[in-house]
Amino acid sequence: MKLSKSFIQSIGILVMLAELPEGVTLKSHEISKRMDVSHTYLIKIAKKLKDQGIILSISSKNGGYSLNRPIEEISFWDIYEAVEPQKNFLDGVNFEPIYSMFLSKDIIMEQGQVFRSIVSEAETGFKEILAQHFLSEVMPKDEDGKPLKIDWTKMIDEN
Repeated sequence: MKLSKSFIQSIGILVMLAELPEGVTLKSHEISKRMDVSHTYLIKIAKKLKDQGIILSISSKNGGYSLNRPIEEISFWDIYEAVEPQKNFLDGVNFEPIYSMFLSKDIIMEQGQVFRSIVSEAETGFKEILAQHFLSEVMPKDEDGKPLKIDWTKMIDEN
């Protein structure tokens, strides 16, 4: 299993939005410029985050994206679920090469079930661990331990 670039970029987007001062939004082109990622791809990710209620999208001249929930309430599972296709770990896996090794259908059924149980347990653990950790844990903090506040719009304009 490997994490997709959508998941990783989503975390970057959310950290940027979380660092914004109160009432400030970021436009998609500002985020994509700062992250050096495709603007079109970023819009697709942002739409998924918006559809899950993680971010807000304000359409106006002064609009942009902002967080819809506190960072202490956005779990990594929320993010993963928003941007990853909803598939089980074993969806689409072709077991035929392994099954063809065995002459006994009983062995195939028994050992296949053992393997599926192991992977199911791993998948459950993966989901549970991601659900127990929140965006607030990866936020850069100031000397007082509070999340940094950065006006990205000014920084992006300066570059």
